Amino acid sequence: MRTLLVTTLLACGLLALMRHARETGMHPLRVSDEKKPLEEAKGEAAGRAGEGSAGNSEEDAALPDVPSDELSLRQWEQQDPAAAAGWIATLPEGVVSAEALQQIAASWANVDLPAALAWCSALPEGVRKEAATLSLAYEAARTDPIAALSAASTLPPTPERDSLLIHAVSQWAGTDSGAVRSWAETVPDANLRQHLLAAVAVALTDQNANAAATLAATALTPGEEQDRTVVAIIQRWAQTSPQDAASWVAQFPETPARAAATENLVALWTAKDSQAAGNWLRALPEDSLRKIGLTAYTQALGLR
Repeated sequence: MRTLLVTTLLACGLLALMRHARETGMHPLRVSDEKKPLEEAKGEAAGRAGEGSAGNSEEDAALPDVPSDELSLRQWEQQDPAAAAGWIATLPEGVVSAEALQQIAASWANVDLPAALAWCSALPEGVRKEAATLSLAYEAARTDPIAALSAASTLPPTPERDSLLIHAVSQWAGTDSGAVRSWAETVPDANLRQHLLAAVAVALTDQNANAAATLAATALTPGEEQDRTVVAIIQRWAQTSPQDAASWVAQFPETPARAAATENLVALWTAKDSQAAGNWLRALPEDSLRKIGLTAYTQALGLR
């Protein structure tokens, strides 16, 4: 959903720029002409053709109209993102231009990530560079999360940058959880470090749920972040191995995180195998864990 929304918004931004090009006569595909009006360029081409001059007549005559629809726009940016980036970079600083650079950066990253990174790094400091870097890094995170993190590290601290970092470490955790944990632990900002470690723990669940839960229990400070992370891990774990998840929950210290995790575990387990969930609960000692679990069990049975 997020990708679809962002893509739609950015496409609208580029279409606005294309409409501007049509109104001013500046053709985006002739980067070499810089700000020369389109009609003037075509007029010169026609003159050269009339004089029999080879020049650039064939090139000028072949220039297509400025794209005015999303299909033409996407074809242009996908076929030659470098040219598109060069033209848009000549436009004045502004929100629409920043959106345009975001779309170009995403397309270029899918075609040639090293070139896109070099281009983005060379952009003048400002809103447009930050927008392009965010877009490029999100695309890079799918195939090269380390490159995405490197690009994100050049951005000023903002909620948008932090969300990008969390996304990138989640992607990296799928291939090397040890390395990404080590990287996250070096982040100096304590709050951001907790968010990153939490993201690593949740992403690790599908590979090694026990390691993910242990990471959440040992690397995160008791509080809301840890509570949310433990619950997220248990919810995933309960789908594949509720008995193992239950054994881990029973060993967790008595905290709000354990209570919330127990409620979620029992609800999911009861829906899947009420007899096994009931047997586990009845085998627990008379304590708060058993009480919380039985309450959740009764509620889950009532929903069946």
